[in-house]
Amino acid sequence: MQLWLVRHAVAAERDEFEGPDNERPLTAKGRKRFREFCKWLADETTMPGRIVSSPLVRAAETAEIPAKAANQKRSDVVFSDLLAPGLDTTALLQSLHDDPSDCTALVGHEPDMSQCLSELVGGGQFAFGKGFIAAVEFDGSPALGTGHLRWLVGPKM
Repeated sequence: MQLWLVRHAVAAERDEFEGPDNERPLTAKGRKRFREFCKWLADETTMPGRIVSSPLVRAAETAEIPAKAANQKRSDVVFSDLLAPGLDTTALLQSLHDDPSDCTALVGHEPDMSQCLSELVGGGQFAFGKGFIAAVEFDGSPALGTGHLRWLVGPKM
């Protein structure tokens, strides 16, 4: 099984957005760059069969982009509070226990995605830029410390 850890794309800055933090949307540039990145990924690799996202607006908008690149509908994206800021990797893995997909994308936030990646592969520090995706592969069901980092790329590639 493979998990893609996805940090949301470039969103409006906190000090420039007048609403609550959980409603900050992607910028037009962030959306465009991530869309181009996901089109490139769709040509280079098999896209995830399932996408699970934080319910925060910037993550939800990010999740819709790889869904479209994978020919999925917006309504196919699943939202989970487990991916909201403050992610608990153990609880997240338990929620994926019966996931039938060979590849699932998890869309969340920093510093959670870096921490999750470190926990999945058994350590290390990672610079998870906005819109970056890490592919972690497991022999069997995902478990802490048993993943193998296959790639970590961002939209500017």
